Amino acid sequence: MLKFLCDIANKELRSCPLEHRFSKKQQAIADREQELLQIALQLVEAEGYANLTMDKLTAASPYSKGTIYNHFSSKEDVITALCNAALRQEISLFKKAELFNGSSREKALALHQAYLLSAKMQPILFNCVLTAKSPWVQEKSSIVRLTTQQELEKEISGMVDLLLQQAIEANELQPKAGATVDLMAFANWAISFGGIALLSSASETYSIERLQGAHPFLFNLNCMLDGMNWLPLSADWDYCQSWLRIEKEIFSTEQQQLATSLPQGLK
Repeated sequence: MLKFLCDIANKELRSCPLEHRFSKKQQAIADREQELLQIALQLVEAEGYANLTMDKLTAASPYSKGTIYNHFSSKEDVITALCNAALRQEISLFKKAELFNGSSREKALALHQAYLLSAKMQPILFNCVLTAKSPWVQEKSSIVRLTTQQELEKEISGMVDLLLQQAIEANELQPKAGATVDLMAFANWAISFGGIALLSSASETYSIERLQGAHPFLFNLNCMLDGMNWLPLSADWDYCQSWLRIEKEIFSTEQQQLATSLPQGLK
């Protein structure tokens, strides 16, 4: 379940120019760091972020405390590293979403589906993105990892901003006065994050239990995108079919992996 950390790192390595690739020693160090992050993720899954300590990480790993401190300056630095792994996973899925052949609004749905998949595939890491923004984490994380985190966040925002700008230029998105690209990007993030949080954390509440057979996540997206005047409107296009086509053409592998392993609220 946790090997995806190494998978993402290996994909990044294969995509690098030869002159930027690691030496054998550097690769060994990077592999050890990914191994430590996997162990940390297991500890967090079992005991939560607040109970993660460097002593526990040392006890659960085959390495000395000194070796671990060569990789991470503190437990907070470990949490930031996990957050960066979550952001890299989002970017990987977003890049797949960009390949969807459809209208700009359908491409927006593909990005939302990618974000939803990132939450389904690694819920602990998904929640880590907010935990890593806590003052107690930020204050004790290394500058290098915080800088990397900011760069990854900018890359994600850039992908969303580009799609919004392209839709505006194509006259497919006709925003109302005051609806700037940054505001519309935030609205998209907020509607997705809120839907994921409720469907996963409050799945046994009556308000969600009664939604059997419905697709509340897509319904919310369509309400927002209609309000932004992103054409074609949902009254003029079957976005349920678009959603299914995205699943089939872009994310079939991820959907198959998740088919039998999710809580009811997120299916």
